[in-house]
Amino acid sequence: MGLNVDIVRQGAGTSNDGNTARKFFENPTMTAEITRLDENIIKIFAVILQAMTSGYNINITKFAQYTADTAKLFVELYGWYYMPVTVHKILIHGSEIIKSFIVPIGKLSEEAQEARNKDFKGFRENNTRKCSKENTNIDLLHILLISSDPYISSLRNILKRFNKTLFPETMELLKIESPETFNRNDEEADECFDDGSKNEANSL
Repeated sequence: MGLNVDIVRQGAGTSNDGNTARKFFENPTMTAEITRLDENIIKIFAVILQAMTSGYNINITKFAQYTADTAKLFVELYGWYYMPVTVHKILIHGSEIIKSFIVPIGKLSEEAQEARNKDFKGFRENNTRKCSKENTNIDLLHILLISSDPYISSLRNILKRFNKTLFPETMELLKIESPETFNRNDEEADECFDDGSKNEANSL
């Protein structure tokens, strides 16, 4: 699979990260052959992780039942192994945690904050005054506000995001509309936004 598992990286923890986990769960059959774990439970955990990170609303009732069944299967297959705290939290309390959020849990990741780290460093080096810490921080806040402005963001060429296909079992756990409806809504939203942007530009 080309994975470096539990390899220590100098000053950066280990090689176990999100990309390693995603590749691990992409092919349950191969993963089961290598690790000698039950293929079914690997596939089930892949479905749960896909549902949680999809960014769509999750059917709480179905998700709660699915994770409860998974917890029972885990105990039946690997009762000799103490269930990790993170796995326990997802399987036993996951539905309650998801229910407590206003937006889908997949939209609450730290990816946006982490992605701004490189911008932060670049802005601080190239777009701020260095005569005092106060001026540096003021300029930094200003450039961050400008770069996150909705109108300015709308003028950028945004690359289309590559969406991976979800497992059919994952689709069963989501509250998701038909692709046709999504496409139509996206087109209508783009038209409305374009018209609003043109009107705003004309008024300037």
